[in-house]
Amino acid sequence: MKRWAYIGFTLLLLIAFSCTTLYAMGRRRRKGTRLTFWHSMSIYQGDALERLVTEYNDSQDNVNVDLVFQGLYGEMKTKLIQAVQSGNEPDIAQVAIEYLDIYIQGGNIEPITERISEEDRSDILSQFWSGVTRGREVYAFPFNLSVQVLYYNKDAFREIGLDPDKPPKTWDDVITYGIQLTKDFDNNGVVDQWGVLISLEGVFGFTPLIRQMGGEFLNQDRTKALFNSEAGVKVMELVQDLAHTHRIMPSNWTLFEGASAFLEGKIVMGPITCAGIKFAEENLPWDMGIAPLPYIENKSVLLGGAGLVIFSRSSRRQKAAFDFISWLTQKENCIRWHKATGYLPLRKSAIESYELQGFHRLNPNYRVPVDQLPYARPPDFTPYLPQIDQIIRYAIEDIMINKKDPQIILDLAAEKTNEILNREEER
Repeated sequence: MKRWAYIGFTLLLLIAFSCTTLYAMGRRRRKGTRLTFWHSMSIYQGDALERLVTEYNDSQDNVNVDLVFQGLYGEMKTKLIQAVQSGNEPDIAQVAIEYLDIYIQGGNIEPITERISEEDRSDILSQFWSGVTRGREVYAFPFNLSVQVLYYNKDAFREIGLDPDKPPKTWDDVITYGIQLTKDFDNNGVVDQWGVLISLEGVFGFTPLIRQMGGEFLNQDRTKALFNSEAGVKVMELVQDLAHTHRIMPSNWTLFEGASAFLEGKIVMGPITCAGIKFAEENLPWDMGIAPLPYIENKSVLLGGAGLVIFSRSSRRQKAAFDFISWLTQKENCIRWHKATGYLPLRKSAIESYELQGFHRLNPNYRVPVDQLPYARPPDFTPYLPQIDQIIRYAIEDIMINKKDPQIILDLAAEKTNEILNREEER
């Protein structure tokens, strides 16, 4: 998140904290089936989703969908767990792909494999299906999926003579650029402009960089941690160097502080979810550029976001829910959703359409995350990913703020992770 999203600090997180009201939408109909749809989209994404759901409600009289905002992914997870325990779950919920295993293990949801048409199977990209598939069963329909891209301040590039149309391609380039871009404008010994901020907030920030080093976060069977390998240690040494050796990145800023500083132009470059492109283009006070996520040895980005899960146990309501989901994710709506938010278009037919190709020519920032799809993969799924994520967060904090030895701290984190995975394997 996700989270994934998903990973990296995001502009949207800054404004989402203020979005605390619940919203029930759609005309109240006395006829037909009423479905409740819990979601986690705020501000730009929420407005776009509201427009789509309103259009669906107005297009027919058989089903009315009530859209209810339930907070960001973490808050949604808490509310959903409480809801399924009390038997008051919604008909449909937007579930972060890293939390999907919680409801599968709990027996709270049923596979939707048999409901998926051959057209959907072939038209929706395989990476998206892999995010919602466990074993041979599909448990959610892909919806709002994203990858990280590099946001950068073109104005800051111009001010020091860097070509704003030639962003860094590798993390070595980031160091070179970052040294030039980090500034103490008033010479008071305090940095006024940082070159870069990498927010390694847990699994979603750490995993893609490990994969770029040729490593993996967990083994294939999800029974052992691999993040304490040489690849993981090199990643943490790289990030330590950015903060403490090259001094082009703050070492102890929170996610909120980083997002605020980026909005104010105090950070020039940073990996952020592509779901923030629409907001950034329309609200940032400086000229923004979008580039592929820099790589180390291999190109790799993490696929994050959420799928739509049917919680209703009624066959009639399940059918109504799936019919709505099919409408929401059809080609035309995939294009509209991508344009209105920056989230990835789900369908090959959408990506290859003349409409979207023309849009990308006029709006090249939106094309960047689509071009990263060939090397995008979801995280290593396990029902215990939330617990492991917390272990990783504490470990990274210890390494970055307290300047601890990465190998020692990652080994300790791996031991704790393996205890969780092995304990559950023995059950």
